[in-house]
Amino acid sequence: MITEESFIDFKCPYCGAAVSFPQETAGFAQACPDCTESLIVPEAGSEVGKSLPLPINTPRLVLRRFAPGDWKDLMELHDAEDLFEYTAGRALSEEETLRWLESDVHVKLTTPNQTFYLALETREPPKLIGYIGLTQTDPQRLTADLNVFVNKAFQRQGFGLEALDAVVGFCFEGIKLHRITASCDSRHTAARGLFEKLGFRREGESLKDHIHNGEWASTVWYAALREEYGSESGGTPQG
Repeated sequence: MITEESFIDFKCPYCGAAVSFPQETAGFAQACPDCTESLIVPEAGSEVGKSLPLPINTPRLVLRRFAPGDWKDLMELHDAEDLFEYTAGRALSEEETLRWLESDVHVKLTTPNQTFYLALETREPPKLIGYIGLTQTDPQRLTADLNVFVNKAFQRQGFGLEALDAVVGFCFEGIKLHRITASCDSRHTAARGLFEKLGFRREGESLKDHIHNGEWASTVWYAALREEYGSESGGTPQG
């Protein structure tokens, strides 16, 4: 039986509207019914909910939402010849890039069936060098899939690992996800090494499960659980 005591009543940190969510959602991201912004449900007794812990700051990067002025750096990133060597996709035109940025403004973390993107911007000098996509994979928003793209000129410098490590912390500590998954083409040794350095567990390989560039390719699957994650290990999941 659901009673009034089973709900947490508080104000949205964005629009100030009075909202109410079940107690079991405390600490999790939910959409405000009034303004649709994604908020963190506080513990019982709190007057105001929590905003998402964004942007995320790391020693060399700022992880933030896309901005309209990012289009030039995005086109530079997508123009790299081998960016899509092992992944589906193609370089976007200027018009397509601008449309993507315009539509991304309306995507919230809690928007169903949409990928939530975070831009990777270097601190000095400020430059967008890549992005991470976070796609929640269940209706309760407890699991998510990650993918990352980094400008070729900034690869093999630890930026991808630094950014993903921060996003894993955001997922497990900031919004209390239960499980994170990631996958890559089995031939993509750099991506495999990245997930393994993060401490993700290799869960299996689907042999010749998709056609890429005209030939059958295999997919390697990785995952991590929140209970495997520990700040004492430097922020990475414990393997």
